[in-house]
Amino acid sequence: MAKTNRTTRKTATRKKPAVRKTAAAGDNAARLRAALLHLIATQGWRDLSLAAIAEEAGLDMAAAHDIYPTKGALLLGLARETDNDILRSLKVDPLEGDAKDRLFDLLMRRIDHLQQSRDAYLTLLRELPQTPFEAACLSRQLRRSMGLMLETAGISASGLKGLLRLQGLMAIYLAGLHAWRRDDSEDLAKTMAEIDKRLGQAVRITEMFAARTKAA
Repeated sequence: MAKTNRTTRKTATRKKPAVRKTAAAGDNAARLRAALLHLIATQGWRDLSLAAIAEEAGLDMAAAHDIYPTKGALLLGLARETDNDILRSLKVDPLEGDAKDRLFDLLMRRIDHLQQSRDAYLTLLRELPQTPFEAACLSRQLRRSMGLMLETAGISASGLKGLLRLQGLMAIYLAGLHAWRRDDSEDLAKTMAEIDKRLGQAVRITEMFAARTKAA
């Protein structure tokens, strides 16, 4: 019995460094993402290097590369963390209302997240087209994010209907981003109005097609 206890304690002891290493990697990833946003806001995106981001985060290149091997990978990590932040927020502030209300809530949570680092994201939106590879990668990630938003709102993103919904939601979000770039109000009223209008249009189109299908 004593031998079993010793084995258990040894096993637990062996696991602790791995747990600490995982936590440290998570902390370093967060530092890199924060450094990226700071440098985009102050220096721009186009000519930014991974080495500069690592230095700003207080990490050497080996540590930075182990987490995010390129600045494009770091940008995707930033996008995925946005998704994670939104999902975590639902634990304390769950979605309510119909499908339109839920999608509006989710899209505005994304906009609110961008608003926290407004200067950085405005610069990124302006300069990203100058780096086509990273722009294409982020576009694919945006599709995944919009699919996640649909599923989170309780709307299927599968099949042909799901594809059409996904394309529609992407168009709505991009229209919202365009409004946000020009919206300097504290409550982002213009952005909210644009997203609400676009979602309303989508609902009316969906209802129209549903009525025609039923009539046929």
